Amino acid sequence: MVNYSLLQNGEDVVAGLSHIPGRVVEFLGDDDVGEEVEHFNYKQELSRKLTVSSMIGLGFSLMGVPFGVSTTLSIGLIDGGSATILWGWVTVTLLSLCVALSLAEVSSKYPSSGGTYHFAAILANEKYSLVASWFTGWFLIMGNWTMFISIVYGGSQFILSVLGLKDDEYKSDSILTLMLYICLVIFCAFVNLKLSKYLEKINTLCIYWTIYTVLIMDVLLMLFSSSFHDVKYILTNFDASRSGWPDPIAFLIGLQSASFTLQGYNMIPAMSDEVKNPERNVPKGMIFSVLVAGVTGVIFIIPILSILPELTLLLDSNPDIFPIDLVFKLSTQSLLVSFVLVLLLIGTVLFAGIGTLTTASRLTYAFARDGALPYKDLWTHVDDMGEQSIVPRNALFLSTVVSILLSLLSLVSSSAFSAFVGSAVISLSLASGIPILCLLLNKRRKIRGAHFKLHKFGWVFNAISLIWVSLSIIILCMPPQIPITVRSMNYAFVVSILFGVSATIAYFLWGKGHFHGPMLDEHILAESQQNSVLMQPIVNPVETNDIDPFGDQSTFFVDNPEDIWEEDEQYERELTPASNDTLNADLGASSNLIKTFKLEEEPRAVHEEDGSSSEAPNHRELL
Repeated sequence: MVNYSLLQNGEDVVAGLSHIPGRVVEFLGDDDVGEEVEHFNYKQELSRKLTVSSMIGLGFSLMGVPFGVSTTLSIGLIDGGSATILWGWVTVTLLSLCVALSLAEVSSKYPSSGGTYHFAAILANEKYSLVASWFTGWFLIMGNWTMFISIVYGGSQFILSVLGLKDDEYKSDSILTLMLYICLVIFCAFVNLKLSKYLEKINTLCIYWTIYTVLIMDVLLMLFSSSFHDVKYILTNFDASRSGWPDPIAFLIGLQSASFTLQGYNMIPAMSDEVKNPERNVPKGMIFSVLVAGVTGVIFIIPILSILPELTLLLDSNPDIFPIDLVFKLSTQSLLVSFVLVLLLIGTVLFAGIGTLTTASRLTYAFARDGALPYKDLWTHVDDMGEQSIVPRNALFLSTVVSILLSLLSLVSSSAFSAFVGSAVISLSLASGIPILCLLLNKRRKIRGAHFKLHKFGWVFNAISLIWVSLSIIILCMPPQIPITVRSMNYAFVVSILFGVSATIAYFLWGKGHFHGPMLDEHILAESQQNSVLMQPIVNPVETNDIDPFGDQSTFFVDNPEDIWEEDEQYERELTPASNDTLNADLGASSNLIKTFKLEEEPRAVHEEDGSSSEAPNHRELL
């Protein structure tokens, strides 16, 4: 049998073993422990059939790069121009990648459809675990719902603004916009309900649609445009005079444009119950979707900036017409070409709407399953739609109805759309920041043995992520222009505060008595509560390939040499007391500080090809 060491309050023990050889102490303090993915004790009800390409496509659709860049173009133009738009996009891509890497590491250890609110519960101090999970969950689900509203409502405005291509005096109609919005919401719900068996193909199709949309738009714009800016203008032109802010502040506020777009990757873990090998494919989906979105954005932005018309024509004309519509019209001088370009962007709106509603329904299902919502049995009901298609129907209906009801606020204020966009990103940022903060506070102990490892770079990525999340929340609360008017005022912080107050009231009225948080295996629960450090056996380390971080034998995704965690050959590790003889011989006087365990392997619940699994016999609630 293989000997393991479990150090209670591991850091203090390691610090006290000064007489142990340095090689052993270094090993005990290192996080390169053997892979151990933790599984949750929930009945497997949804079909586990999605692949990594589907996860990348889902993340890509949630970000909707061409549409996101196009509809937030005015922010960058006001707060610096081309330099802010281009370099702001690059900056936010790199910072978002840090956040994605941080969350990917946690999700590879704890693959769960609860996503970041489950991460917060596990990583937080036991005293604050329930509270951290509750607020993270509400920020996550409200962020998801409002993100769906923002995408589809913005898409409705964009579709109707096409009328401005022919009529410069076009005026938006809030009732007509709302009616179109409701039609699009129903369409997205129909696809999720009746065509759920095709979600794998839809997510993959989104990748091709978006990439070809960017390429076709770039080619058409370059072919039909008659004048171009030089490279220096594209890379260095900066003019923030319209914003009224000092240049550095204007650049930071200009990051709002990219921040609104590069969101959604933190919602991918919501699909963990439907993904094959979620400990592998969910982290890869998060990371690669950000990378692909970042590169796609650069390819899309540079041609747009190269044919950009005079800013006065874009910003001082009809405010009900999107600047990107005017860019198409003025640069191509062709109504037909402009219309084709708009149609391509509408396709990305539909993909983004379908994907966002998918994750919203899964998060609603997971949140209700943990007791966060009244009528738990109603919202966790699933329907077998046939052909390996199982859908949380009632959770989907709830997400749809909530989205329609909240959109009625648009009839009260024309600023509702901007407030929803901002509050959505702020809520999602908070939902990402809370578990990362908890991870740093517990000194990264609880992710030892993660399938995806950041190693010592984890501290750096986690710290950068937390700083960026904090800064982005401040940025998203600031108006793009001063002096502030009723129209230009940023009401996102007001909506976010209302979310927080509502979640606090709901916690005392309902959460304290009903919400129990994630359910883990019993031995993992003990490890989490004791804040212990589980170490790998003192054996020769597995040789890895440092070249490909995502390879089967990589430094980051490290496979167990016995491959006991692969699909139908997964096992449950139980730690039981063993003899101390071997360790005492090696460590001498330190034997009274270390309790040795041996590994007993027992078959664990396995995921069959049809997505079913047997329930683990031992489980209890985390809190």
